[in-house]
Parts: sequence; structure tokens; C-alpha cells
Amino acid sequence: MYMLIQHSTRLAALVMTGVATLPAVGCAKNPDRSPRVASSASIAAQPSPGSPAAPETPPGGESDQSEWLSYDAATNTVTFELIAGPFTFNGYRNGEGTLVVPSKANIVMNFVNKDGTPHSALVISGEGAIPNSASDPAIPRAYTNKVLEGLPQEAGDVMRFPVPESGTYRIFCGVPGHGLSGMWIWMKVDPAAKAPSFGRTKA
Repeated sequence: MYMLIQHSTRLAALVMTGVATLPAVGCAKNPDRSPRVASSASIAAQPSPGSPAAPETPPGGESDQSEWLSYDAATNTVTFELIAGPFTFNGYRNGEGTLVVPSKANIVMNFVNKDGTPHSALVISGEGAIPNSASDPAIPRAYTNKVLEGLPQEAGDVMRFPVPESGTYRIFCGVPGHGLSGMWIWMKVDPAAKAPSFGRTKA
């Protein structure tokens, strides 16, 4: 009888000891049950999905002679690739770009429309207010086909014309509303220019 009581006492003591140690075991397996929160430093380092990318520099930068412009000094011939985009010429709009050509140069302007909207091009005066549309060039033959209607996407035309000794002009989309919406760049005939140049208009 004494041995049975002693055995029961030991068993009860073991059970109580096990119960007492359960919380400690549970805490050892997962000492931190609180949700993990990123530090302010790590949050700041992660870009927001809605953040806009850095603005792109318009193609050409200060000058892009090789891509759009070539010059034959022997014949004073300037060949310029005029690319119509979404209400832009060569990535520029609202006079942001300027084509400078030497005095009395022969201009070969290869126009191509890369936009889904019909566009055209012609050279108009650089003086006065910007018109809603234009069909009469300031320099003879300085216009594309379908000036008012516009050429469709991937269509092109070639303008060949000589420039005078000096002058400031706009290369302008003649389709109604397009030029007024900003689709134009400058063309300057500079007697001091020894070669043509094209790029962002200097302030």
C-alpha cells in the first residue's frame, strides 16, 4: 500500500512538472509571434509601383548629326530626316527643336509619318502667331503632299528646295489643329553656319 501511494505521488509530480514547463517550450519554439514590420529604411528603398519613371530626354539631345542629318559641303546640300510622331517632329514640339542650315543651302527633307494619325509638313514663316492650319509654304516647294489632309502612317514624301541667305521659319504640320496643338519646330538659315545642326532649341 505504501509503495502504491509513493508511486502515485511521483506520477502526479511528473505530470505537474510537465504542465508547468509547457508554456516555456511553446515560447522557445516561436519567441516572437508578432507580425514582422519592415523598417522605415527598407520601405523607403522600395520604389512604389505607381511612381512615374524619370522623364526621357527627347531624341537628339543637343545635336544628332548621324541619325537624321547629313551634309555635302561640295554642293551645300543638307539632307534631313523629318520624322512625324504623335504631334511631334523628331521627338520635339512647340519649337523645342531647331534645324540650322547654312546660307543658300539645298535642302532635301525626307518626311515619314510614324504616327497613326495623318500628318504633313511644310515650311512657313517664323513670324507672327501660329495658325490653325497652313497650305502655302514660305519657301517654294517646301511642302509635302496632302498638306491639309495629311499622309497616313508609314507614308512619306520628299521636299527639295533651296533656302535664302537668311531667315527664321517653322517646320509645321498643315493638318488643321495639329500645328496649333504644338506640332512644329524651328528652321533657321544662318549665314554664319559652316555646316547644318539639329537639336534642342537654345534659350
